[in-house]
Amino acid sequence: MQLRVLGSGTIAGRTGRKCSGYLIDEQILIDCGPGIWSALYSANQRLKPIDYILISHFHVDHIADLIPFLWRRWVLETERQSNLSLYGPRGLPDWFNKLISVHRDWIKDLSISLHELDDEKKTVGSCTVEARLSGHTENSICLRISDADDKSVFYSGDSGWNENLIQLAESCDLAIIEASVSSESKALDHLSSRLAAKIASQAKVNRLMLTHFYPEAFNHDPLEEAKKEYAGEVTIAQDGLTVAF
Repeated sequence: MQLRVLGSGTIAGRTGRKCSGYLIDEQILIDCGPGIWSALYSANQRLKPIDYILISHFHVDHIADLIPFLWRRWVLETERQSNLSLYGPRGLPDWFNKLISVHRDWIKDLSISLHELDDEKKTVGSCTVEARLSGHTENSICLRISDADDKSVFYSGDSGWNENLIQLAESCDLAIIEASVSSESKALDHLSSRLAAKIASQAKVNRLMLTHFYPEAFNHDPLEEAKKEYAGEVTIAQDGLTVAF
């Protein structure tokens, strides 16, 4: 399994990072925030194989570049009938219909299937996807993606402290967990690097990648903060980073 970090930042661009976006095996795109469209081009990423998009929640820093992605498929008529499978939280069909109402009927020319993710495993391409509510919003989800070789990556999406993250991440090969805020933060809907590491430790994951940084996340060294709670390998996500496992 191969993971490419396309965007590891937030809408607060002072960190110099693009917003949320991750690519698995050049096939499955996880979130599609502002900047991800240009990140795909900058990486010379072939777009044709990306026929599966997973959305963790509907905040703009996770979905804004979906429309440019769809527009490209529409402009290139040869790709219009190539099926795109869009997976997301409860309410996905209603949210997508609102997109159509804003951007008009050209989207209807595309071959798009919509799938709401719940507690049941779903087959997505050559992988299996599981989802749980993350608690960030009413319907936001965290994800676990596993391939045929039983390699697995966990993605927290946005979340505060939530037992669902620990359960879904259990013993995974790589856990990508948001570390948006500083350790002093009282936010209930985001994690610090230390809390992210505590989740990784309790879930007994093999490797931890911290991501989704607001500027305040660097009030202290995220790596040093994480090592206070987690004894395993910790990586600070960087845009363009590729990890194979």
